[in-house]
Amino acid sequence: MTNSSASDPFSAVATYYDLLMQSIPYLWWMHYVETLLDYFDRPAQKVLDLCCGTGNLSELMAMSGYTVVGVDRSAAMIEQARRKAQENRSSVRYYVQDAAELELGETFDLIVSLFDSLNNITAPARFAEAMRRAYQHLNSNGVFIFDLNTEYAFVRKFFDQTQLDERAPLRYRWRSQYDKATRLCTVQMEFWVREGETERYFTEVHTQRAYSEQEVRTMLYDAGFPEVHLFDAYTLHPPERRSDRVFYVALR
Repeated sequence: MTNSSASDPFSAVATYYDLLMQSIPYLWWMHYVETLLDYFDRPAQKVLDLCCGTGNLSELMAMSGYTVVGVDRSAAMIEQARRKAQENRSSVRYYVQDAAELELGETFDLIVSLFDSLNNITAPARFAEAMRRAYQHLNSNGVFIFDLNTEYAFVRKFFDQTQLDERAPLRYRWRSQYDKATRLCTVQMEFWVREGETERYFTEVHTQRAYSEQEVRTMLYDAGFPEVHLFDAYTLHPPERRSDRVFYVALR
């Protein structure tokens, strides 16, 4: 049995992350981002994929003609992303950086952070700093697009998932606990992965924070963004009480 480190909660799963995410519609996600850009008439060429994981979206956007840089605080995830870029012979540059400590020395037309990555910043002060760093790394007329899990998703235990089919190359069981007082959702994750004739078992513990829409709006305004828009995930409609994922579009 192995456990991920507290400093890098994605270290153990990084090698198997693409296997875990193989059903995720990255192309659909990219098209939704492009729909939002078109909606606000904000064309983009140079893109920062913030909290890029193993680079699936980064590589897809690069193949679609964007100039892409990817950053993630997990060295293990960036290692996988760099391997993928080498295999794809892509021009994506990857760096190990924390969103709240972002310092690249260059600016972008678009910063995108998907799949509730920013919920993993559990300290509000660091979340606010991540908003400021994003603003500083955008060109004038740039756009910051990201999504967050809502408190509704945590209360309804949308993180609780199970895949224990013996035929599956990667089996898992996730169980979550949400604390309304701290607004923290702790997810205990168990994994079983086949490696030849043996099966490896490992665990990870992930923690996310529920940020209210008003909190995020205030942080974005304080960071310098003059205009902020919210959408129910993958639509052009405003969020509802039962929205489990909300997209934020901050216009510089």
